[in-house]
Amino acid sequence: MKFTGESKLFLGMLVATFAIIGMAAWAFTRPEKPVSVSKETLVPADAHKKGNPDAAVYLVEFSDFQCPACAAFAPTVQSLTDKYSDRLLFVYRHFPLPSHRFALPAAYAAEEAGQQGKFWETADILFENQDKFSDEYFADQRVDDAIKKRVDRDLEAARAFNLPGTPSFFLNGVLLKNLYGPKDLVKAVENALQ
Repeated sequence: MKFTGESKLFLGMLVATFAIIGMAAWAFTRPEKPVSVSKETLVPADAHKKGNPDAAVYLVEFSDFQCPACAAFAPTVQSLTDKYSDRLLFVYRHFPLPSHRFALPAAYAAEEAGQQGKFWETADILFENQDKFSDEYFADQRVDDAIKKRVDRDLEAARAFNLPGTPSFFLNGVLLKNLYGPKDLVKAVENALQ
């Protein structure tokens, strides 16, 4: 069979098109290699922690006290930390989103309570009372520089990690993606514990 110049051009374009489609399909379907962040980077010495500090498995949450999704995950996080307190370390870090007007005052309130050893109790109260947040709710707040520095440090870390929003969880240093609900978090943690 003899090919004309037009036939050769058409055949060449067809082969090139299939090659491009094949390479694109390969590039978009291959699994993304997870980026791992060191424990030292994720877990500052003075971070709020629950569980076993020597556990092989650690979960770090970047959270916002005014975030409804964070409040929805809070009971699951509590359940995991209670159930696996000897095998899991949980670390809370602040990520007050600018779109939530009272997220920053809530973070400051939790840190202020943390200075009296009441961080976790206050965190629970804040998540349970998001609908009551107002200027009056935080009217008596006094924020010292140490509290601001701690919240700012967490916020800067969240931005440096380019986190997509709240809640954002790192499990053993790897950002968990595709968490569609608390059950996905439970599955990821329990798989890591096995």
